[in-house]
Amino acid sequence: MSSDTGRFLLLLLPLIVLQLALLAAALWDLVHRERVRGGNKWVWGIVIVLFNIIGPLVYFLFGREE
Repeated sequence: MSSDTGRFLLLLLPLIVLQLALLAAALWDLVHRERVRGGNKWVWGIVIVLFNIIGPLVYFLFGREE
């Protein structure tokens, strides 16, 4: 591995960890929550999985019913 590739991976590592943490937290919350806005958990699951970083944030901001 060249030093440029190593530096690039070190820069990406925090974003990868953030994405995985948000993905896991959002999916866990979705599975354990009885109701979500719009009433369709499948749609929120697709949004969470397909839209990296933004999908889980959108779910936490707009998808959860309190």
